[in-house]
Amino acid sequence: MLSCRFAARPGLIIDSILALLLHQLTGCTADEPPPPVRSAAHARASGGASRSTATGPTPPGGASTAATGLGDSALEPAARAAAEAEEWPRAEALYRELCRRQPRNASAKHGLGLALLRQQKGDQAIGVLQDSVRLSDDAGTRLDLAASFESVGRTPSAVPHLRKSVQMAPRDPQTWAGLAEALVKVEKPEAAAELLGESRKPCARCPSDDKWNHATDEAARALAAKADRQVGAGDLAGARKAVDGALGLRAELVEVQLALGKVARAEGNTQAATGALRKAVEQLPDAKAETGAGARLQLATLLLSGAGGPSPGPDGQEAVKLASQVVEVRADDGAALDTLGRACDATRNTECARKAYAKLVKLPAGGDHQAKGAQEHARQRMKELKRRRR
Repeated sequence: MLSCRFAARPGLIIDSILALLLHQLTGCTADEPPPPVRSAAHARASGGASRSTATGPTPPGGASTAATGLGDSALEPAARAAAEAEEWPRAEALYRELCRRQPRNASAKHGLGLALLRQQKGDQAIGVLQDSVRLSDDAGTRLDLAASFESVGRTPSAVPHLRKSVQMAPRDPQTWAGLAEALVKVEKPEAAAELLGESRKPCARCPSDDKWNHATDEAARALAAKADRQVGAGDLAGARKAVDGALGLRAELVEVQLALGKVARAEGNTQAATGALRKAVEQLPDAKAETGAGARLQLATLLLSGAGGPSPGPDGQEAVKLASQVVEVRADDGAALDTLGRACDATRNTECARKAYAKLVKLPAGGDHQAKGAQEHARQRMKELKRRRR
């Protein structure tokens, strides 16, 4: 190998001439080290900017080519870096190459499965993650495998893997939350509620975890919805069991208070029903929204039915106020006008009742029996109120 060094010879001029000629022939400068070799992959892995990365992410085809050009020691760190940067096509290419070279590398298969899942390729991710579990089982891989099943609408298939993740990592809130949410999706809210109760003992971090709390909210809402359906079907025992389960999870949720009001009313417990509906109305400031309007009208009707007949007492006044809030923002709401008219009648506010009934009879004829009955009642009451004025 030609060296840029040269032996010293006598005579300064001769030395200078020889050095100049040597530099022209070899492009070297005496004692100057050659420049370091720096690949584009090394630049990306270390955060440096090379020409291939300065203009944006590597295209999918380029990522595959770059993956095959990396050495074994650089491939896995590069794949992890791509995943951390959420460059999922590049991560997929790198992990796929790593799996090809190291077919028994469980973490490589896990990484590939996650990259596929993040690109909405859940059907492909399932097989890869199953391979990873067979090589080395852990809770994180089980969670991602379950998520892959759920992403393609196969939630029942996700449940066994989520149960396994809970067994493997009982102190991790994510495992409990994932299983509880899946149980709600497969319409087993009671099982989800029981599971969440069990989680508090081994998992000290669960009550402060956002995902765990979200799963708890969803389970409580599912139980409240079930209670509502069971009341409609006449199954009061089942409804009471469901609403009690919801109360044990999240008593403060408006959906739970609405369900409790409905169950208590069906059971004949007017006091409990009224208290629950009042709590619900407090959380529903928008009287125009369907839920806010419905809660106010339910409470007003309940107050009137418990007043023991026409009375100017506080229950009747509260009913007038609630119905008026709905009529103010839903002027053509027949149910609201009917409730307001009845509430005004109960409090002996003749003028208020007449106005409400007059607006109700002017609305287009209702299509259902209840609406027709409300309009007929309004016409009859207007005649009676007119006779009283004479």
